[in-house]
Amino acid sequence: MEKTSKKTINQVLPVGQKVQIAKDGYVKLPVSLDTDQEVLFVPTDSGYRLITLIQDVKRVYIEVTTKCNFACITCIRSSWQDELTHMEWSTFEKILNSLKELPDLESVHFGGFGEPLLHPRIFDMLKAVKELGLNVEMITNGSFLREEVIQKLIGLQVDVLFTSLDSPEEEEYNEIRQGANFQSVYSNIVNLQAMKRERRTKKPELGIEFVAMKKNFDRLPKLIRMAWDLKASQVIVTNLLPYHESMKDEIVYDTDDTGAMFGCHSYESLLISLKANMSNMKLRTERYCKFVQDKSLCINHKGNVSPCYPLMHTYQCYVYGRQKQMYPCYLGNVNEKTLREIWMDSGYVNFRQTVNDYRFPSCTDCRMLDGCNYTDSNEMDCWANSPSCAECLWARRIIACP
Repeated sequence: MEKTSKKTINQVLPVGQKVQIAKDGYVKLPVSLDTDQEVLFVPTDSGYRLITLIQDVKRVYIEVTTKCNFACITCIRSSWQDELTHMEWSTFEKILNSLKELPDLESVHFGGFGEPLLHPRIFDMLKAVKELGLNVEMITNGSFLREEVIQKLIGLQVDVLFTSLDSPEEEEYNEIRQGANFQSVYSNIVNLQAMKRERRTKKPELGIEFVAMKKNFDRLPKLIRMAWDLKASQVIVTNLLPYHESMKDEIVYDTDDTGAMFGCHSYESLLISLKANMSNMKLRTERYCKFVQDKSLCINHKGNVSPCYPLMHTYQCYVYGRQKQMYPCYLGNVNEKTLREIWMDSGYVNFRQTVNDYRFPSCTDCRMLDGCNYTDSNEMDCWANSPSCAECLWARRIIACP
């Protein structure tokens, strides 16, 4: 099949052909009469832009629950406005059937803003997705990694298991992750690695996520050494996004991240650069949406599809000390439409293209920031984008996720 980029607009839409433009301003047409390939005509200031519609989802994030047994001081529940509940099995079945229709799909990540191992049918979910031949990842707080749970995860050959460790020191860890017990979680991780060796398997690979803030940042080198000893395959270092006013002064975003964080050419800096996937510690000009670039989508516990983690729920956060109201962006629900239909929807296609081009202002470092009402929420920005990604710290690589 000839690529759309090699066709002229007249080949797609012959001169003189009349078409009906929908209320949203978009037009879907077949590229030619002998193929079912579709393109989207997006209205622009100078005419229309041609976007090929491709079913190219590669990664799906599934939030199977919003419940958790911890009360971490870093958690979104500090400003949560959504209910705490598990995903219904019927909703998961709809997702499972939709996954089969995505030809480019490579991996499914079980995470979101809850503890996946709390879901009563989490192992049925993991097994069902593995049987599709997909890579399966999950993130956990580590508290439920008892021997029988580890045996099941190994037996299912879950590909990667991320565990949150926000400090290598017991007292500090317990303070950050209230309701947790450091020794118990650490022992669970040690047992996971030992049982993998006994069964002569590398799966699930161990990943560790660390949320950097003032109270624990100095312990990062020790945490990296701990991860090295545990033979973790990767360490993700993300920054804190404060969800409560009491945490807004804990950010370390303005730390020098040019390689001299712990002393120029020091052993600690070398260790971190080798073993950790570091987030930016300063606001940089470049903007990059991991979710759009990786061709990902997110599904919350109710089956609502969002383009990314930040747009899955209603909550408040603090961006450089300023309170911001965040509203979700739902592009469809799996109980009503398939993932293919949602992904190919004209509004979603245009949203991804807008993010790819980053046609958003940069509110965080705008000289007109003081007194600007647009930054009070993500509803709209001064370029008329709705929702607005203008202050997304994920796009500035300050906040990260697996």
